[in-house]
Order: sequence, then C-alpha cells, then structure tokens
Amino acid sequence: MSTAVLAAYLLGAFEKRGEIQADDICRQVPDRPKAAKIFNAVLAQSSKYEFTGTWRPDQGWGFRSTCFAMGDNDKTLFSLTATVGYARPWQQWAEDDIPPNGGGKITYFNAGVKGISNAQIAAIWVPCYAHEKTSNAQYNMTVFALALNPLEASGKEARKTLIDLATSFARQAHKDAKCDLPSKLPN
Repeated sequence: MSTAVLAAYLLGAFEKRGEIQADDICRQVPDRPKAAKIFNAVLAQSSKYEFTGTWRPDQGWGFRSTCFAMGDNDKTLFSLTATVGYARPWQQWAEDDIPPNGGGKITYFNAGVKGISNAQIAAIWVPCYAHEKTSNAQYNMTVFALALNPLEASGKEARKTLIDLATSFARQAHKDAKCDLPSKLPN
C-alpha cells in the first residue's frame, strides 16, 4: 500500500458517510425532514451522526432550546441554540454574545432586531418578552446556527444555509417560549 493511500485510509477517506434521518434530529427543530436533507448535504463528513439537545420551554429567562450535531468521536459539528436575556442595543449584544469564529467577514441580514452572519454562524437578536415574568424587564432571544466545523458548501451557500436554519429555529423557539413581542422574523 502506498504512503498516500495509507494516509488517506488512516484519515478516514474511505469511510462511508453516515446518513441523517428526520427522526434523528432533535424534536424542537422545525421541519425535521427538510433539516435532515440540509444536514446530509452540508455537515462535515462523518461515518455517523448523533443529535442531542436541551428543550426547556419555561416561559421567561429559563427558556432554553438547543440541538447539537455530533460526528465521529463525539465531536460537535454544528449547533442550534436559543436562549433569552436582557434586551440591550444590538451592537452590545453582538459584541457580548457572538462567539469568535473563523467564518470570515460579518454581514447583516434583516431578521429580528438584527441578524449577523458569515460562513460559520448566523445569529439573530429576536424580541421576546415586553416584561419577563420574574424581572419585569424586556427580554430578547439570542438564536445561533453555528458550524463548529466548516460546512461543505461555498461561503455564500454556507451563509444562506445558516441564515435559513437560524431563522426557522428562531421562529419555533419564539413560539415555544410564548414570547409576547412580535419576532420581526421574515416569513
């Protein structure tokens, strides 16, 4: 066996790509058949995929919805998250909440108070509660679609995919959290 073939084998080049079924994906992810199709097309290659998450539909600051896609060796490849927190100017939210990543130049899109994306993340700052039940302060929802491993797509396609997944997840999370402010999400 040549050195190149041996190296390719050891790096998993000949492993069959795992197939994601709709039922594999976390229940709180909307339109799981569509999500499975997207994940099968763009997630980093793995011989198997598992999904795990948290769904705590408490109304108020305790709301949390997450879904993580795990690949070989339990490596996290992708995450969808929605949490609520104090409303503040979107610039401060972006500075405080958006994790550093290697996805390139940040661009903005029209969703919620503000949508921010690049080839590794789409983040949306969504209005949620006018008066959160325990603090009586206005709360917004942070929603992320985050590729922890680069997606198998061009930068433009990755950005669009992340925005679509984040927007769909935000719509569902806004409903699940029983938010009382309009989401300002596109239809």
